[in-house]
Amino acid sequence: MPIRVIEHHDIEQVAQIEIEISVISFGQEAVTDPQFHIKKLEKAIRNEREGMLILEVDESVGGWMWITPRENSITKEKYANFKSFYIAPEWRGTSYVEELFEEGIAYCRREQVDHIVGKVHVENLPMRLLYKQHGFRPTHLTMELSVSESDD
Repeated sequence: MPIRVIEHHDIEQVAQIEIEISVISFGQEAVTDPQFHIKKLEKAIRNEREGMLILEVDESVGGWMWITPRENSITKEKYANFKSFYIAPEWRGTSYVEELFEEGIAYCRREQVDHIVGKVHVENLPMRLLYKQHGFRPTHLTMELSVSESDD
């Protein structure tokens, strides 16, 4: 299946994907307003388009990957941030997963980054496994404690 950069006509469908990713990552705190995600994508497409990858299946978005090259402000080291990765439910467990992920890594190599950072929710086991299969290793763990009385 072809993997291509995002086009403006993809934005509404990708916004729905970003909502799904947000719910997986943030639960009840997820931003689920489609307009928020549409505006975010419209802004990003101006500067980050080459790292916004679409896996096209049957003229539809079958997968989505968003990569942002960055530079450490202190060390000047170039790195990439894997912001989003998504495969439509009907294509999970297929070769499309590997194809899109590997294209993301190839993009990072073309951008000559030193390393790639990918954040994943602790309960997202399929994504954690995908990272591990590609040689990623855990380096940070975020710990949270709610101290509000409403959480009792």
